[in-house]
Amino acid sequence: MQFSLFGAATADPILADFDGVLIGGGHWVRHGDTARLSVVVADRWRADELHHAFHERGVGEGSDPIVRAEEGFAVRSAFTADLRAQADRWTVGANEAPPPGFQLDVGGLRLWAVTAGRADEVGYLLGTDAPDDVIHTISGAQLSRLGLAAVSLTARSGGPGWRVTSAKRLRRLAELLGEAPVGSDRDWPTF
Repeated sequence: MQFSLFGAATADPILADFDGVLIGGGHWVRHGDTARLSVVVADRWRADELHHAFHERGVGEGSDPIVRAEEGFAVRSAFTADLRAQADRWTVGANEAPPPGFQLDVGGLRLWAVTAGRADEVGYLLGTDAPDDVIHTISGAQLSRLGLAAVSLTARSGGPGWRVTSAKRLRRLAELLGEAPVGSDRDWPTF
């Protein structure tokens, strides 16, 4: 497979890439002037890949970065002042929501797929926390902006999340996401 010149493999890792983790179910934890990002993922390969992403972006030296959780593995960054600015971007009152002018980039798309992406019988599902909240709605718009029209799914239909279908769209998704993480097997789109 030839990867896109605009895919995740060519993008420099930046803190804003963690937007994808937040779309996939991550949450901010604040402590004084610092913050950390935490998320529970289903598989060990996802935890390992996110831990690596934290290190690539200079926020990975927290204590107990990966621990067993009831639904898989909890992954946490370190508490850092650098992440506090990212947490503040995503805070509206007491809630987390995408910042004004939000635009997901390919690094964020990759981390969204790592956090909550999976192949299903029809295509590829990028999971979100809730089908009717602002994060879910805006994430679908971001997929369209990246050239990935997708269908919104509720919990009853395999979601919540956005399903990408058709060979053309799945190829585009695979190009944008880049090389499959070790251990992802069927849960990473390939063409």
